[in-house]
Amino acid sequence: MIDLSYDFIITLQSEVLRQFGVENLQPNQCKHLAQAILNHTGKLVSETTLKRVFGFAVTQHSFSRYTLNTLAQYCRYRDWEEFQTHFYKKTFRQPPEDHSKWGDVRKRAAAVSHYTMLTLKNRCGMPFENTVPRQYCLSHIERFLESSYAATVLIAPSGWGKSLALVHAAEHYWFGRDPVYQNDICWFINAHAAGSLLLKGFSLSAWLDNQLSLGNGDNFREYFSTHPNEKGGRLVLIIDGFDEIAMGADKLKLLYNKLEDFVYSNDQHPWVKVILSIRSGTWGEVFHQSHQYPSFRKYWYLGPEMDEDTNTNIPLLTEQEVKSVLYNFDFDPATVRLFSDSFLQKLRHPYYLQLFSQLNTTPEQSFIDENLSLFEVISRFVQNRVFNSTANSFKVRIIDKMLQLLDMGKAGLYTDKCTLLNKNADLFPAYKELLADNILVEENLSQEIMFNVKVRFAHNFLLEYFTAMHFLAEHEQSVSEPLLRHVLDYFPQSPFRIAVFKWLLRYAITGNQVESIRNFFKLPLATLEKAHLLEYVVLHYQQEGSQQLQLSAIFPPGWFRKNPFSQFINDDFIHFKKRKVLNTLLGMAESPEDKLKIRSNLFVMALMQLDAEQCEIELSNIKKICAGGEMAGEMWISPYEAFLFIYEYLKFGQLDEKMKDKIYHYVQHWNFANEKTFTVGEEAVYRAMCFIFLMLGDYHQLLLFTQRLFQQHPSILFNRTDPFRLMLLCWKAQAHISTGDIAAAARISQHVENVLKFYSSDFFNGRHLDTLQKIIAAQIYYQEKEFNKAIRAAEAAMDTAQKLDFKIFALLNYGVLNRIYHHLQMDKQKKDALHKMELIRESTSFKQTLPAFEPI
Repeated sequence: MIDLSYDFIITLQSEVLRQFGVENLQPNQCKHLAQAILNHTGKLVSETTLKRVFGFAVTQHSFSRYTLNTLAQYCRYRDWEEFQTHFYKKTFRQPPEDHSKWGDVRKRAAAVSHYTMLTLKNRCGMPFENTVPRQYCLSHIERFLESSYAATVLIAPSGWGKSLALVHAAEHYWFGRDPVYQNDICWFINAHAAGSLLLKGFSLSAWLDNQLSLGNGDNFREYFSTHPNEKGGRLVLIIDGFDEIAMGADKLKLLYNKLEDFVYSNDQHPWVKVILSIRSGTWGEVFHQSHQYPSFRKYWYLGPEMDEDTNTNIPLLTEQEVKSVLYNFDFDPATVRLFSDSFLQKLRHPYYLQLFSQLNTTPEQSFIDENLSLFEVISRFVQNRVFNSTANSFKVRIIDKMLQLLDMGKAGLYTDKCTLLNKNADLFPAYKELLADNILVEENLSQEIMFNVKVRFAHNFLLEYFTAMHFLAEHEQSVSEPLLRHVLDYFPQSPFRIAVFKWLLRYAITGNQVESIRNFFKLPLATLEKAHLLEYVVLHYQQEGSQQLQLSAIFPPGWFRKNPFSQFINDDFIHFKKRKVLNTLLGMAESPEDKLKIRSNLFVMALMQLDAEQCEIELSNIKKICAGGEMAGEMWISPYEAFLFIYEYLKFGQLDEKMKDKIYHYVQHWNFANEKTFTVGEEAVYRAMCFIFLMLGDYHQLLLFTQRLFQQHPSILFNRTDPFRLMLLCWKAQAHISTGDIAAAARISQHVENVLKFYSSDFFNGRHLDTLQKIIAAQIYYQEKEFNKAIRAAEAAMDTAQKLDFKIFALLNYGVLNRIYHHLQMDKQKKDALHKMELIRESTSFKQTLPAFEPI
């Protein structure tokens, strides 16, 4: 059946790579390898032939003796025969060769399987050694092998990692250094390697028809069933990419029918197991029809994760698996720990993780900010799966119709499948590809017997991307002022609108449409929206460096004096990952207000981290900005005086009694008749006063201050998404808790939680508001004696506080955790938390103990 000389193909590949001086060959290196072979042997082996040898291209015929001789000569052997003679003993005499029929078949199966696995490794899109086994898939196969089922299948869309999961499973169970089932026969074949199988003497369909004939009229299954003493274990047939074989639907169904007959006929041969991997679309069209047969469930194991709506039985990567892959790509663990939860959730999609990893594979290409990376990943994904595909025009038609039916998302996320396709047969193949590529998803939302199939975009950010591209197409690919006004009028204020604007901004940046970039900041957008857009621009040009248009060309001298950014550089920038952005903006700032805004944020950031030395540096700079007195405006104290009061108390335990008196008698100095918008200086002072009352433990005064502030400045209440407003609400809720009004605190906490949930962490990416709200919620749950909820909220807040280095929040939260652990008698957890708090105290030169942060 198989020419045993091809058992040495894997060895030949390894020797050629060793001679070439690389561990893994990439497709673009085949040209250089061909030249190296020519230089050494004087013989030409084409680049295409080398791609076939190393599994990058489908092989429709055997390798010629000329090719094998030339490669052997490149490895310093006379010819292919001498190469085989040299490696025969090494390859097949350790361990002692098994001359039984079972051993003979296992040896032949191993030759096929190794070649299939090599092909899949070379096609995986990233170095295989950087990938990780899927624990769920290993467990799925383990349960199947130990069950009475005859067959199982891994069902998922394209790019889900099915093939790699099977390679890892095959190495773990049958082909690794210490395989779990070393006596089994594993026959691993792949559709893309079907041509390669021809050179081994059989085709897939003929092999299934012959049912592993042993020759001499002996049928494989019948022979070993009647000679059980000669059977060494199980026969496991793995067919990867069953539906990727280039054949029509009728032939695919015929092949499936043969496979199904083979599976059902194994009823008398329980030691024969079949493992398939197929796309979700094929399962719905071909395999799903078998659900009507009662026997189907008897023979086929689908696993506990089977989702009948999406036709998927493999979950996404776990967070730990994502992190393991990133570590294998030499990402700094400290960097990975800083990734937001929402970004890690997106990287759980294997294809997105692959694209993200490719962004950082070259030494000169450092880590790209997660905000930028997501846009790059989605853009590459759509380019590869839609615009660069053979059916691109049909796919674009379907997507345009989707957008029309959804009214760009305003009419909901789902549309009816029949309405979308409108019985247009020309669209069916392209539609199937969109499903297979996980761009569109079908769901049955009906509770009735009849199916009511709805279609949606697989992810909201795909809807946002295509919406932005739709508006661009309507305006001749130019990010003009009319286009921006159109989008502004089309959508109400929402996270969806800012996402569309970000895609348009990215398009303007990549197209060097300078005036268009400036136009974004002239729009009447919400504070957070402008902050996100400005941050995106700064991040992009920080990443690109000197090779691209500089920020100074987009915002020339004088531009920010006329258009100050202090009104939208808000509390969402209080995050140590934003320090680089803030420092860049500081270099662009021209007005004292802009400079004070950034310096205030940097001071608060250092204060949150209890970084006394950085606080002192920022104080020195704030003092220079406030030197003229204009920054205080009509305030009775300046931002510098308020921040200095905090610093001196924390650093030295000193209270400036004169300044304390001025702070506590704010009512006498405050101009309550003035209801204008806060100045930068006023906002800095108000924020500082909240911290002062908090660190002094005067919650009664904190409550009075926040109440009066909201009363005299009702405009604060109208901007739901303003982080400063949400922070004031949190401190007001904290004051209510400490003064005994739990009901009022609960109402405020629930409101803040609803706002944060509605606008999502993609909108509020500073995370300090989310952390503070959870600390407050934990205190409320504790007072209401809902201890399980309290401990979950407090521990979640602690995780975020430690991850983002919010040391003040960690100390505040420990007061809550200490009471919960004490009540629940969780002494070990209490001791661990106390140890972490001591480490925080030892890490800072702020030695004054804050009464509000003391363990209770």
